[in-house]
Amino acid sequence: MAKSRARPAVLELSRHERAWPGSRADGWFLDRLGAVAGRTRRARVQRVGEAGADSQAVTVIRVAEAEIGADLSRRLQSLLQACFPGYPSRSYFKLPPHFRYLAMTSSGDVAAQMGVEFRVVRVGDAVLRTFGVVDLCVMKSQRSRGLAGTLLAEVTELARSCGMAFIVLFADDDRLYARNGWARVTNRCTWVRINDHVTLGLARQEDTGAMMIKALGQQPWPEGDVDLLGHLF
Repeated sequence: MAKSRARPAVLELSRHERAWPGSRADGWFLDRLGAVAGRTRRARVQRVGEAGADSQAVTVIRVAEAEIGADLSRRLQSLLQACFPGYPSRSYFKLPPHFRYLAMTSSGDVAAQMGVEFRVVRVGDAVLRTFGVVDLCVMKSQRSRGLAGTLLAEVTELARSCGMAFIVLFADDDRLYARNGWARVTNRCTWVRINDHVTLGLARQEDTGAMMIKALGQQPWPEGDVDLLGHLF
């Protein structure tokens, strides 16, 4: 059965003040969100579409990692463990991301999530401002609604507005990302090896076989070795 692919609403938790423009139901959702993410009085809301009548409404939010409360963290852990077999018993894999995009249902469930890290990386002689995408996943019952593509579109828009040069990710299956503007690259990579909050040293590899980049301007992806200046996205 075909499902609506209308773009969900977007709620951005930020320092910009704006009155909540919706109904009492919208206010209830914001209160629920505030219980897990805080800062309800500083929410900036942007309506960009509605879910179809055949599926539960979904709102996309952007929230700083440090503002995620214990209840939401547990729900994120549950989603990540359901989507990624062997995922550790926490809401992040190696280190917490800087912020996340979350697709939230009207009942408060996390339908999809995507972590984002802001990092400069060195490629050859160039130092580049990048976002790194981590742990993009969608709840099984919410798939085929275009949620993953929506999250990727949101981070692309933000990255452009922030002057990022590229968005970087690592994926074995590139189909989703290729459809959304990412391309494979084969640079040799160096990164910090971390396991269970212990630094194990540096990893060097000819080609990870999984690195993908999305250019956000006219600058071409440089040739040369990549130093991620941190752990693997």
